[in-house]
Amino acid sequence: MKNDALQKLAEKLNSLSVDSFWDVGRFIVEKILPYAKSNKLSEEELYKVLSSYPGFKFQPSLLRQCQAYFTYYPDMKKRKLPESFYFELATKVGDDDKRREYEKAAIQNKWTIAELRKKIREDTLTERESERTKFGFDLRNTNVWSFEVADPRFGKPGYKGRIAGQIVANAIYHYSNAGALIVDPFAGSGTLGDVIDKIPYFGDRRYRLYDSEPSDERIKQNNIFLTGIPAETNSADFVFLDLPAEFYSGTEDLTVALSNFKMKFKTVYREANRILKVRGRVSVVVTPQVGETGVADYPYEVQRLFLESNYKSVGKVYLPERSSRRFNYFERKPLVPEMTELLTFEKLGE
Repeated sequence: MKNDALQKLAEKLNSLSVDSFWDVGRFIVEKILPYAKSNKLSEEELYKVLSSYPGFKFQPSLLRQCQAYFTYYPDMKKRKLPESFYFELATKVGDDDKRREYEKAAIQNKWTIAELRKKIREDTLTERESERTKFGFDLRNTNVWSFEVADPRFGKPGYKGRIAGQIVANAIYHYSNAGALIVDPFAGSGTLGDVIDKIPYFGDRRYRLYDSEPSDERIKQNNIFLTGIPAETNSADFVFLDLPAEFYSGTEDLTVALSNFKMKFKTVYREANRILKVRGRVSVVVTPQVGETGVADYPYEVQRLFLESNYKSVGKVYLPERSSRRFNYFERKPLVPEMTELLTFEKLGE
């Protein structure tokens, strides 16, 4: 996307110090966001365009943090604590009242930044444990869902491609309603069924599971590429798609890989669209592929297909994964992707 005015703003932003988070946030809020609004650019599109300029030194995630920092603390220069405290509060604490409580406690108790971080971390863990007790799983309220280990209650241990049940549980919680019929055409080890069967909070949800190689009696054998999804038209409230390995080509030719992915996913899209009710939702777990010649941006292709059809985006969640690949620092290689995305769309009326 070529835009001289935005490029000039990007150059001015790029001239700021990477250590001056507040100044960066101020420039974003006062100069760049008004421009984006007047040109009908979403924040996601804006940050993607900015980061695409050659030599641009700020990652989109840091830009979002700086934006939050200035938004919450435009008067930061008049406050009593060091700047690092307010950056920590702005990026780690989403509730206004809690930020004020932490600020007051830090001043009264003369905390160091390490003590503030420890207190925030302890409170976060306590809150998560409380939510887990209430809902029966590790509920998340941000758009980054990171889990160190898969909950052993959900899915079959050792099953190749098994998704963490906590991801499925959070998707069902955030994107489906009570009484929903949920369809999973790539059921794998039955994780989605386990989540609904074993969490009382989801006791009113119903599900249908399909897979080309069923792993238990709840899953009906079905190959979506041969027979579609054997569910009635306009019957499903929520479709969960954890795309299997066959969608990600092993070829080093990313043009071919992208073409193969798009061809396969169009079949899945058509079937998901057919069985979804109006206002029904579909979530897609998808990962980009990086190679010597560039990036096959599968999440972008998924999003484009839905948004060019009769859908709106209602969720974008990041699912960090730690790579086991060893890195040779003396050999330049493509960066290893460690961020899977969970994209959710809602079907609009005619």
